[in-house]
Amino acid sequence: MNARFYLILLLLSLLFGAWTYLAHNQGESVKACYQELSSLPVYAYVADTTHVEPIKNGLQGISSLQGFEHETGYQAALELIEAYGLPLSDEMVATYRFPDLFTITFPADKAGIGAKARVMDLLRVHLPEEDIDAQMGAYGKLLEELDRLSHRNLIFNIFASVLLFLIFIFSRISYELHIYLKQKRQLISVVDVMRHNKLNAAHSWMMLLVPGALVSGLYYLGVYLGRWENLASWWSFASMGALSLIATLVIFFSL
Repeated sequence: MNARFYLILLLLSLLFGAWTYLAHNQGESVKACYQELSSLPVYAYVADTTHVEPIKNGLQGISSLQGFEHETGYQAALELIEAYGLPLSDEMVATYRFPDLFTITFPADKAGIGAKARVMDLLRVHLPEEDIDAQMGAYGKLLEELDRLSHRNLIFNIFASVLLFLIFIFSRISYELHIYLKQKRQLISVVDVMRHNKLNAAHSWMMLLVPGALVSGLYYLGVYLGRWENLASWWSFASMGALSLIATLVIFFSL
């Protein structure tokens, strides 16, 4: 194996590394979107206290919630008075009746979206729509952004797969053609043919395993050492492996 082949390996490893870097950045964008969704809790105002226990029991049955907090109307009013420094005494507040307040929060992941839908179904059984503050305007825009990110991620991975597939195949065929033409100028013996076949097999295995395995190994080593979070989608690495395998088979049957 000469320097030309190692340059091809280096090129493919760098391209796979760039693919991983961009996939990681896309994962960061998706994570940021989920965190913004998580920062929008649902507030439920319960004027009829007979609905408090059914709502509480229903929320406890939704395991994918981040959590919920229940405050009586009196507690919620005192917190508002303290937060805004209103000139009202406890006795004055006690003369008014305030609705109980549920504050429901969600995890910053895909499960949080499903949990919010279940919470809204539960609350609508017990409360009128005007007593539920789900911040749906901002939430809906974030869901649209998350959907755009998912489509963009899919298109990018398809484009990267096709581009690297072509580079993988044509760089290898070009290299093998270079060796073939070089050997054509010389007298080829049976030993030369056997040596070439052995070298060809070594090239195939190295191109199949080295670029994808090297990049994936370095990425997950960085995750293990805490240098970065595991944000690149697993199927990006699966695509690299599938691309390498299919391209190797195409080359095998072409040479």
